[in-house]
Amino acid sequence: MIPAGVIPEMAEGTTLEHANVGVFYTNDNGDLVCAGSAEIVPDETVQIAAMGDDTTTPEVDGLVAGEALVWMIADCNGNVFAGQATYSQGPEVFTTNGLTFVASISEVPAGPSSQMIDMPSGWSMFSTYMIADDMDMASVLSPIFDQVIIAKNNSGAAYLVEWNFNGVGDLLVGQGYQIKLTEAAQLEVSGAYAFPEDHAVDISAGWNMIGYLRSEPAAADAILADMNDSGNLIIAKDYNGAAYLPEWNFNGIGDMYPGQGYQLKTSNADVLVFNSNDDSYRMSAVEVTENNVSHYAKVAATDNNMTVVIEDAAWDVLPTEGAEVAAFDKDGNMVGSAIYSSPVTVVTVWGDDATTTSKDGMLVSESVSFKVWNTNEVRDFTVAKWIEGSSSYQVDGISVASTIETNNVMTELNASERVLVKVINVLGQEVNLDDEPFKGTVLFNVYQDGSVEQFVR
Repeated sequence: MIPAGVIPEMAEGTTLEHANVGVFYTNDNGDLVCAGSAEIVPDETVQIAAMGDDTTTPEVDGLVAGEALVWMIADCNGNVFAGQATYSQGPEVFTTNGLTFVASISEVPAGPSSQMIDMPSGWSMFSTYMIADDMDMASVLSPIFDQVIIAKNNSGAAYLVEWNFNGVGDLLVGQGYQIKLTEAAQLEVSGAYAFPEDHAVDISAGWNMIGYLRSEPAAADAILADMNDSGNLIIAKDYNGAAYLPEWNFNGIGDMYPGQGYQLKTSNADVLVFNSNDDSYRMSAVEVTENNVSHYAKVAATDNNMTVVIEDAAWDVLPTEGAEVAAFDKDGNMVGSAIYSSPVTVVTVWGDDATTTSKDGMLVSESVSFKVWNTNEVRDFTVAKWIEGSSSYQVDGISVASTIETNNVMTELNASERVLVKVINVLGQEVNLDDEPFKGTVLFNVYQDGSVEQFVR
């Protein structure tokens, strides 16, 4: 029953006093078919007889008990719009011989028809808010097929281009995926928009990889507020290893962005429901700490990392403002760097990338060592005690320092004594000065101690 005065409202705020509205079901071919409709008559109550499925026929030819009521709106010019309804009384799903009263009918905003996703060279995480006609991983990534090395889901199932192997299957709405590219690429995904408020994301206890369904960015701590308020959220990370750690009131992520994927660790199973695009989140309640290192180089992301947390109380010699902390493997290669931030410093330590032949990160159970740079000196330091975890590298581990012992022997910085490891461009790509012309180009010398020096060729 549609009472008098219930007039279809369009997305831009106008109303249709002369319109047809209908209830639809999905047939065996996946097509929407009208189960009943009526013409809206101003100031009159109208009725729709929504027909149920005929169980004496093999095909689906009507609404099935418990099926959601799908609404469509048609104007007098024959234009058809997706609709939605609210109800004042009666069941909100199809019920045989049920009686339901409609409180309002409105157009569902169409949403975007495609999404452009920027992907960097190397490892990253991605997601999409589009529902493509074919959600198979190989089909979705086909426009950038030549750049893809590997893509993985949260369970570790892989899509391997070189071997034409797809263990992932279909992409799932609300899930995030790891990917490694030979070079930066832009991926376009076309289809129907997955409205964020309509696609709750199931969160398992432990580690998850989620997508972002809203069309505009929003603060990570605001999006995850309900999960955090219940004490369920342990950590969230982006593909650069930047972390949101609610226990320490530390937010290195800032905003979450469409097209990107994020890792979450929770104590218990949960459900994440994004606000609609019309319902804005509050501003971040936690100051965002950006890891803008200048002395040490940023370490290239791999597909695994460990998070090291150092509270101010752990230091025997508290670093000064502007100091930087770096992590090193047993061979002295830098595997992580971060600015010193008070009252807590968070260092992302990167693990080895199994898709390369060289060692480019920590091996599982390998011991990590640390240095701290203060303006004009570098000191080694050792974590003598840990509140949680240890200096032994573990994938997705969280190690919390309790007591730090700083080496009293200072290393004065002397550029002439530093060993040049490589030269990179602004994209972080290694270059050979003998092979290519770089006149007028900004380049960077990367030294063995992790320091970086900018110069113009």
